Amino acid sequence: MNEPQPSVAMIGLGSMGSALAAAVMAAEFKVTVWNRSPDKSEALAANGAAVAQSVGEAVSQADVVAICVRGYETANTLVRQADVAALLNGKTVVQLGNGVPAEVTDAEQWFTQQGASYLDASIMTFPDAVGTDDCQVLVSGDPAAYQRYQSLFAALGGDIRFLGADAAASAVINSSGLAFVYLAAHAFVSAAAMCDAVDAPIDLLGDVVAKFTAQMPAMFGEYVSMIESGSYDSTSLRLASGAENLRAIAEFGAEAGVNSDLITTALATFDQAADAGHGTNLAAIFETLRAKAV
Repeated sequence: MNEPQPSVAMIGLGSMGSALAAAVMAAEFKVTVWNRSPDKSEALAANGAAVAQSVGEAVSQADVVAICVRGYETANTLVRQADVAALLNGKTVVQLGNGVPAEVTDAEQWFTQQGASYLDASIMTFPDAVGTDDCQVLVSGDPAAYQRYQSLFAALGGDIRFLGADAAASAVINSSGLAFVYLAAHAFVSAAAMCDAVDAPIDLLGDVVAKFTAQMPAMFGEYVSMIESGSYDSTSLRLASGAENLRAIAEFGAEAGVNSDLITTALATFDQAADAGHGTNLAAIFETLRAKAV
């Protein structure tokens, strides 16, 4: 006999929280929603979600409490109330916001003290991909809770990865991944500013960058291999050539009146790695960056 689907409370209905709630409802889970601004629950309510008038009411109706609000500090203000804490015993809590590892560890300790199982999950995509095969979700924390609610995570996307019992593991990858995304976005907008400064077509820049970045997955795989081996002798993207090019680009940016801080910071790292003799490939900057982080 199949066990009934667990009931889910979704706390927070921003663009991501709403997408998550919709995906869970599409998989025929019973869903109760709560949001500080009640109007954001209207579409979900029209499709069958129950609407709670308080966080405590939402928690009381659910086996799984999913929290998707901006920042763990906000989450703490919502759930670390005596009336809510008293309802958490025996529940499973899933945090779906963006938190750094220390925040996740603190959350795990607090929820565990309340008698709840704890999982931390990172949605590695945009809201419109939630519920599709393209949605990747990283999950870490209580293994028994993950095993119990695997069907819930399967409703969120086609690429679900459980990273183990260390609840902070997903936050480590998420934070690192977002660092890449935001810096890559910064880099593209900086490049667009250079084009605009000399009336070059920004749409063409977009096409060129998109074509080039399609080759990057293979390059990242090569970087991983070099970092793991500690040998940076591949000539696929030479460190010396990169430094030479960045030096010229920084001069061009300055002449065009564009802020080149991102470029000059990267150039300094390239030069430091080259001076230290870490290797010929651009990936050798890992040794310089890692040394700074120790």
